[in-house]
Amino acid sequence: MDVFRVMEKYVKKHNVRVKLNARVTTLKQKDDGGFSVRTASGEKFIARAVAIATGGVAAPETGSTGDGFKMIRLLGHTINTPNPNIVPLKTDAKWVHKLSGVSLSFMKLSFLQNSKVKIKKTGKILFTHFGISGPLVLNSSYEVRELLEVGAVDAVIDLFPDTDENDLDRKMRNLFEKHKNKKMKNVFPELLPKVKKLAETILALHNIDLAEKEVHSVTREERKKLVKKMKALTFPITGTLGFDKAVITDGGVVLKEINFKNMTSRIHPNLYILGDVLNINRPSGGFSLQLCWTTGFVAGTDAGKKANITKVRLQ
Repeated sequence: MDVFRVMEKYVKKHNVRVKLNARVTTLKQKDDGGFSVRTASGEKFIARAVAIATGGVAAPETGSTGDGFKMIRLLGHTINTPNPNIVPLKTDAKWVHKLSGVSLSFMKLSFLQNSKVKIKKTGKILFTHFGISGPLVLNSSYEVRELLEVGAVDAVIDLFPDTDENDLDRKMRNLFEKHKNKKMKNVFPELLPKVKKLAETILALHNIDLAEKEVHSVTREERKKLVKKMKALTFPITGTLGFDKAVITDGGVVLKEINFKNMTSRIHPNLYILGDVLNINRPSGGFSLQLCWTTGFVAGTDAGKKANITKVRLQ
């Protein structure tokens, strides 16, 4: 809101006319290089230059419906098909859905294809009713979607990234020795004290009867399997959520068609193309805002200079 107020103040100071509730339906170039703009209400505007900063197609409730792409394509530009980006991932593993709301900090998350690690990152993971989310997942979504276009992908979570299997097994043996006459369901959660629900889930995945076993009855093989499960909690990734849940979209105007010195089209010199309309992939963390503000500043500065030159010539 503070950013909005600053921009609003700046616009008022410079007597910029703002037209609300005026959806643009057509954008055509005139013979003199200018543009004719028509709105849904039938109003027509003539402009020497036009800036398209309509966003991609993420969060359509904000007005990002892809209209900008349609207009730019009709003007001869090449548009790479947009896809959801910085977006949560889906799985059909029911046990993941049951963990909805569970958050894990400092976990190693890997994505495998054909049993080979393709992506590996460490950070925070959030389980949801549809799959996984959180900063680590969102920033992996672009690469994961590319993998899914080739074939099946599995997600693997290492719950103890700083502890190897032998040390984790030793830790578990010490715990079992301390509580050997108690039931597994009352002892095992001590390894994951902050996420008891996850500990219960791992026991259920391993063996439906293991939770009711007394610790001294757990076999070496069962213990080893538990260790491996905690080091490689695996489930399939089936896709991403849609545009309505995406922070941004990838795709957009191919960059070779843009003059980045002033953000103008190389096809139409009086057409500025900005922000999410461009085919620039980036992670979360303010990079999208920076992209929009930087390209907007460059374009606005250039447009202002050209307008002043035109005024001088007219005088």
